[in-house]
Amino acid sequence: MTEPFAPHADARDPHDPTGPHGFAGSGDGPVRAPAALPVVGDRLGVWRVSAALFDCGSGTWYRVEHGMAAAQTGLALVYRHESDAQAVLMRFAEDSDALSRFTHPAYGAPLDSGLSPSGLPYLIVPAMDGAPLLRVAMALPLKRRMQLLLDLIEMLDLAHEQGLVLHELDPGTLWLSPAQQLHWLGQGLAPTDSQAPVALVRAAEPLAATRQRAGARPDAHGETYALGRLLGLLVNGRLPRREGAEDLGLDEVEPGTTPVASLQSWLSLTAAQRESLDQLLDRAMMDGRSFTDRQLLAQAVRDWIDAVPAVTSGTSDAGGSAPAAGPASAPAPLPPPPPLEDDEPSTTTLPAASIAERIAGIALVLALAGVVLWMLLRS
Repeated sequence: MTEPFAPHADARDPHDPTGPHGFAGSGDGPVRAPAALPVVGDRLGVWRVSAALFDCGSGTWYRVEHGMAAAQTGLALVYRHESDAQAVLMRFAEDSDALSRFTHPAYGAPLDSGLSPSGLPYLIVPAMDGAPLLRVAMALPLKRRMQLLLDLIEMLDLAHEQGLVLHELDPGTLWLSPAQQLHWLGQGLAPTDSQAPVALVRAAEPLAATRQRAGARPDAHGETYALGRLLGLLVNGRLPRREGAEDLGLDEVEPGTTPVASLQSWLSLTAAQRESLDQLLDRAMMDGRSFTDRQLLAQAVRDWIDAVPAVTSGTSDAGGSAPAAGPASAPAPLPPPPPLEDDEPSTTTLPAASIAERIAGIALVLALAGVVLWMLLRS
């Protein structure tokens, strides 16, 4: 599933002061050139870059070889933002030993960390085949995408048993193997007694709750909110925009994700199924008010998956055909969410797919009316 590296011209955040449109100082200060990304043959500490792989929201993934043992290979994530250095380097120094003791076949603990020759932070993780999840997730059936969230929650259950909690959820560190298995690479976890800075990498901020972005320690509230936001990405290919997000650059999506890619699977659902999924997403992204822990969220996702028939059209849940004629069973409506608090108001909107569906329906009605009128005029 590894694809040739294709750099994105707009990959760097336009609000990033280190980016091509940013300034080293304020006012009329000189433009600061962006830090150069590594190229094949460059060194990252004792590692040598052997191939450039993917862009993601965090930065760029490379395949690397150990300089002292050529047979040892790994993956390097070179972060786009120099400001991520504290979160990456300090957390590696504090937490890497604890993370290396977490044994799970789908988790890749960080092996090394440092700064590239141009000053960008990097993280080395075990080698694997595949691609960043959100680059390829929309090719999967809708229910399989939702199951990936349950796979991640199962991994978190085991992590909690071993004294680790979710520190941040950076979508770029979630990979999908060629066998369509979810893998988690890097430093998203942290020991419950971690002394590392609470700073988040910038790519994790769109999924982080208000209190955690303000510097609070990880808790169940922030964990569930991050998982709910990830569910929204897996279903819709985008996040609902929050107030002020555009100015702060907080709601950028991973390269390769697009809400258009989710349209076919959305249209394959009945109206009742779409409404119940809307309700689930609204509640999942309400900053932990409806689902106070990950288990409640996981159960709601399981209930929705189980309630939707495996076949809602001429094929399985692949999202490529219109629903079959006749009523299909739909999940029971979710109860209304509790009153909002003042922590972070919900601005979740209907998925883009439902708007596109309405436009397509109107266009279809107009086209049919035109055909009928034409036949009447001919007769």
